[in-house]
Amino acid sequence: MLGNIKSFKQDVIDIYETLSSCSSSEFGSCLRDCELVDFIDSVLQNLIDLLSRRYFESMEDYNSALHAHIEALEDKLTFLKNFVGFAKILGAEQRELEDLLAHIQVVALNAARLSYKCLFYKEDQEMQDPKMCSIISELLEKINPVDLQVYVTYVKVLKAPKSPESLLTTETGMQKLQDFNDSLISSLWELLGSSTSFTVSVKDQMKILYEGLRFLRSILNKPQENMNELNDKIVSVISEAGIVIFSLFLKEVDVDSSVVGESADSCAMLVNTNNSVKLIVAQRRGSSISGSLPSDHSFKGQEVRKTTRFKPSRGRVPMTDEFVVGFEDEAKKVINQLESGSHKLQIVSIVGMPGLGKTTLAKKVYQDSSVVWRFHIRIWCTVSQEYNMKNLLVQILSCVYGEVNELKFLNEEDLAFKLYKTLKRNRYLIVLDDVWDVKALHGLRFAFPDDGNGSRVLITSRDSNVASMVTFGVEPHNLRVLTEEESWTLLQWKVFGEPGCPQELRILGKEIATNCKGLPLTIVIIAGILSTIEDDAWSEVADSLTSTIVYATDQCKSTLELSYRHLPHYLKRCLLYFGAFREDQEIETAKLMRLWIAEGFVSAEVETVPDTEPKRMADLAEAYMMDLIGRNLVMVAKRRHIGGVKTCRIHDLLHEFCKEKAKDENTLQVLRGYGELSTFNEHPYLERLSIWSKAGHFKKSRLFCPQICSLLLFSQIEESDSFMADVSFVFCIYKKLRVLDLEQIFLPHKVFPREVEALVELRYLGVQGAMSSIPSTIDKLSNLETFVVIAESGTVSFPDTIWNMTKLRHLHVVGWNVTCSLPSENLENTSDLWNLDTLSTLTVTLDDRAANIMRKVPNVRQLKIQLSAAECSVGCCNLSHLSSLEALEVLAESLPSNPVEFSFPLNLKELVLGGLHLPWSKISAIEELPDLEVLTLLGESFVGERWDLTPGGFRELRCLSLENLDVVEWEDATDAFPRLEKLRLIGVLELEKVPSCLGQIPCLVEIEARDCKDSLNALVREIGKEQEDWGNEDLKIIID
Repeated sequence: MLGNIKSFKQDVIDIYETLSSCSSSEFGSCLRDCELVDFIDSVLQNLIDLLSRRYFESMEDYNSALHAHIEALEDKLTFLKNFVGFAKILGAEQRELEDLLAHIQVVALNAARLSYKCLFYKEDQEMQDPKMCSIISELLEKINPVDLQVYVTYVKVLKAPKSPESLLTTETGMQKLQDFNDSLISSLWELLGSSTSFTVSVKDQMKILYEGLRFLRSILNKPQENMNELNDKIVSVISEAGIVIFSLFLKEVDVDSSVVGESADSCAMLVNTNNSVKLIVAQRRGSSISGSLPSDHSFKGQEVRKTTRFKPSRGRVPMTDEFVVGFEDEAKKVINQLESGSHKLQIVSIVGMPGLGKTTLAKKVYQDSSVVWRFHIRIWCTVSQEYNMKNLLVQILSCVYGEVNELKFLNEEDLAFKLYKTLKRNRYLIVLDDVWDVKALHGLRFAFPDDGNGSRVLITSRDSNVASMVTFGVEPHNLRVLTEEESWTLLQWKVFGEPGCPQELRILGKEIATNCKGLPLTIVIIAGILSTIEDDAWSEVADSLTSTIVYATDQCKSTLELSYRHLPHYLKRCLLYFGAFREDQEIETAKLMRLWIAEGFVSAEVETVPDTEPKRMADLAEAYMMDLIGRNLVMVAKRRHIGGVKTCRIHDLLHEFCKEKAKDENTLQVLRGYGELSTFNEHPYLERLSIWSKAGHFKKSRLFCPQICSLLLFSQIEESDSFMADVSFVFCIYKKLRVLDLEQIFLPHKVFPREVEALVELRYLGVQGAMSSIPSTIDKLSNLETFVVIAESGTVSFPDTIWNMTKLRHLHVVGWNVTCSLPSENLENTSDLWNLDTLSTLTVTLDDRAANIMRKVPNVRQLKIQLSAAECSVGCCNLSHLSSLEALEVLAESLPSNPVEFSFPLNLKELVLGGLHLPWSKISAIEELPDLEVLTLLGESFVGERWDLTPGGFRELRCLSLENLDVVEWEDATDAFPRLEKLRLIGVLELEKVPSCLGQIPCLVEIEARDCKDSLNALVREIGKEQEDWGNEDLKIIID
């Protein structure tokens, strides 16, 4: 089809040019308003097609400047279309619209001609030239009221007498009003973002008008009954706002002030218009209609009750708090800890996140018949966050003696002595529920006698750190979430009073139970809703069940608020930051901790100990993370091979709490989708924005909040969406940013966007795109600490000025087969990157240039490099001087025929090698590394059929992975791998023999064999059998 069109390409272009030259205000428009709108729609569709991947199929074809100009043209044509629609709302007749329609017709015909020419941009030399962008810019100037004649044309329509007949009674009329209001917001946003010529007072009033128009948008998006009078006022205000905004465009180009008034008059016009908007706002908020737009993505539990008739419970017996569903296996484990083990007094701990059922499990154990029979005295005491030692002692003694008034008159010391005498020579169980501080245990310790008779203290705490600090405790019991079956059973008991559910509700009920994510508190709260609504409303709950419903209850809020209040101030900000991420998202802990540091949440002052070396910020951030995990607020999603946390997450309820709390404290606002973006009116002191939306919707929303210091943009991409997004407006508006995360947005720039350089406050910058080089002016970002570039392919080249960025801590270039290159010559007068902690993936040639680069990063702790041969390869890679290096990954593409000689730093803990073609004899240098804990050998890292271990080798190795190697015989050696915990064999197809010592390593916990031969799988099973014979019954064997 396109080929047929090409044959008469020039004829079509000539027709457009003839039509546009014949159209003018002098001759009028040959199209009526409705015909002109239809024509603009067709041109807009052409532009939308051009912006899609259909015509920009690859980055080689992509012209970012042309793309931006086409986007701008689309926006301006939409403005003209909306202006015509609004004029019809005003009741303007055809003769009053003649000048406007004639002007729009000329513009639309020129836009049609340009859009048609863009179809052939690959063949048309003019399209490849910047001249095309200039032509579009000239057309844009004809649309903006920067020309006096255009301004007069626009204002004439807005000032025309209003028709007594209103079109606002129709849905179409309301939509046209919304559309024109959106166009005015877009125009004002453009002025605010690009203009520097306005006085401070004028710009302040412009911002107020901007916020007012956005508020009107929220009203118009949700029309209510009895709004006719208000709508008329809105039409009048929007007309007034349009005149003011058009006059501001004229001010931008310094048109004769006699036409539009002096600057002071512009300010006065803005003030008057803003006052009119304020009257509408006041009337709106003074009515029964809410002043803010409600969320569409959730509903409150109370709303369910409003939409359904209250239905009394089905004659059921109310559930008592003591009834426990599930946790049978958990209860057995805790009871076993109470009844077995040492005869000495011991503390047994149940720990877990809020709402998980710790108290419920403790009650189940406390009331178990075997526990009742075993212990002479059983005492239950609730400690809570705020406690008083005397009151605790009185509470404990009251469990034994009842409410005795004389206890209240004893001092703390006498109470402790009385308790000691009461417990002496008795086997007792004391439950201390909801312990927040280990000091409570230490204060009671001397009142608990130890007669060697098997007495126990059982505590529950949401803080694992409390359990780990007790001096005579056993391993804490970490409570799990309920299974789906347990969740369903509990929901039935709480709703119906028995484990039975009407057949017609079973499918919906199970779906609801599953969505509670195994948290008993959630199930109980949802059961409270289900038990009071009609059966036909269950589907509404199932469809709309979100954490927002549950969090809205006072019970949930108070539970989570307790945990939050107990946190030290520096952990509160770190916890609330989880709200910036998506619900249920597994978050990479390394990235999260870098963001914390960039945000200023991690302070060395918090952990400073006199006369000790100050900790690195990364170590402090990790300590914060482990503290939150220890308090059971953050859950570990994936662990690293040798401990540590790779990814983490928080429960849905806590996520909702973090979002709402951060919003209340004005530290973070989360916006999802165009609906929230378009109607959000920001607080003047808002610090951070997290946006979950299509990038195009972010731009379309025309959000203007230049004061924010952090912007995290997470894209919601659908298959039909454009694979690229122009977010260059971010660099122009948000000049105060310290954190900018665009790692999920593919920037269309072939060259790194120069506008970023204006963001001089940046600490964290993450971008994704097709850029292959970084400009030399990047060092203007002198405060940058983390720089992440996700590239499409190839090598990203950094300029010499990278050595000026001395605050850099983390430099990462990532992507499939993507590397980065750093300047390696003439470095004598450049700075060293003393603070650089992590670097990946660096291309290193085997010559003197490699040594030059390594000397510039003396304190790097994590390094990933890709080796390549040079013309004058030296055949060695000396990294021994990197005394801080702990984790190293070395991959290779093409190397010299002779093996490369490596020198590794002695304190290396993790090592990954691949593609080096080393003989197995060279592994001896690795075997002798004294601190090596993780070793991963990828395909062709070592070649040869036989690997002979060295006696006593790999003394500290805890995890060994062999992947896609051609080794056949893996020979034994005495005392090798004495501390090995995990062994992974992936795709080792030729391996026929493994060391016999593997069957006798006492600390081995897991062997994984995937994509291996049956004979090797059999050897793995034999190792498992031998380990079992040696008493290691917990060894986990994974064969796939």
